Amino acid sequence: MVQLHAGSPAVQIVSGGRARATLAGIKKAPPNPGCYVFRDAEEAILYVGKSVSLRTRLASYFAIRRDRKTRVMVSHAHSVEWHTVGSEVEALILESQLIKRHQPPYNVQLREYPHYTFLKLNDGGGYPYLETTTSVRPDGATYFGPFWGKRSAEQTLEFVNRVFSLRRCTGALPSEAFGGACFYAQVHRCSAPCLQRVDPTEYAESVRSATELLRGDVDRLLRRLEADRDAAAELLRFEHAARLHNIVLTLATLQRKRRHLRSASSTVNFLMVVRRPDLEDVQVIAFSAARFQGQVTLKGEDEQQRRLLEHFITEHYPTRRELSIDLAELDQMHVVAEWLARQGRQALYVPLPDGALSAGDAESAVAAVLQAIYA
Repeated sequence: MVQLHAGSPAVQIVSGGRARATLAGIKKAPPNPGCYVFRDAEEAILYVGKSVSLRTRLASYFAIRRDRKTRVMVSHAHSVEWHTVGSEVEALILESQLIKRHQPPYNVQLREYPHYTFLKLNDGGGYPYLETTTSVRPDGATYFGPFWGKRSAEQTLEFVNRVFSLRRCTGALPSEAFGGACFYAQVHRCSAPCLQRVDPTEYAESVRSATELLRGDVDRLLRRLEADRDAAAELLRFEHAARLHNIVLTLATLQRKRRHLRSASSTVNFLMVVRRPDLEDVQVIAFSAARFQGQVTLKGEDEQQRRLLEHFITEHYPTRRELSIDLAELDQMHVVAEWLARQGRQALYVPLPDGALSAGDAESAVAAVLQAIYA
């Protein structure tokens, strides 16, 4: 399981420029892929867009036939700047990052992830609780995921709540009257802080354990719980020790089966092989630790193309990185997936191990890519 946190690594910008937002001004833009930014007279960002050809796209804003929204935006625009990148995919990723960062008024916000579900840890007035969500927002909460599908997230939520007896209710901590009528409190499937059955310190430890589990730190969690269990037994807190022992047994079983937690990003190092039926060229896109790293185009099956591919793979997987994915990186995967869907392109995934690749790993990856292309 991976934890989401703030951060926004950008794609590599090759060059940039700026001009007045006029038909004469936008002719200075290059015919390359990239993003453009319209600003008003006070330098506030009005709109962010992207194109495979900046010059052509910007010229369309000054065409005779434009929709009302475009006419209004251009009438307020004072200048336009552009940033060229290496490919259409990188332009898409950069556009998404700029929209997230600046939230321009004329852009449709890209905040929802309809194909993914997350678990969100809410503060809950000092007694945190987990809930499912399809939105990730910079609200200070902790998010876990993504899960592919709501059912997988709900199964994980139920498992974590059951193991650590977290509260199931949402919002502020309810009254004792409400808690006394709660089904989960009655059957002891919740530690019921609303009924003062658990003190804040003990509940905080349960939340900490749940967080470690959702991050994937199962081995460390087991060692800590075993130590806490033994310490509780020495202090003659046998009921608490028994509860910890049951949790240890459950997590040990989880370690053996590894079936309860399913994350869409459990593999964060991979190559994506993209091809279109109408083209002979094949694109190989690299993701390392879920970050878009670059792409290479293969033309044919000769030894030169094989060496090009092997160099590309070894160059883009140099080091190990902690398995955490931030919001911008999630966008990168989401944007590329949407791009593939729109273009009707076929994609095959080649997973790679975490850490630096050995010579054997690189050879295996090259063979897998070529097999995917020419099988």
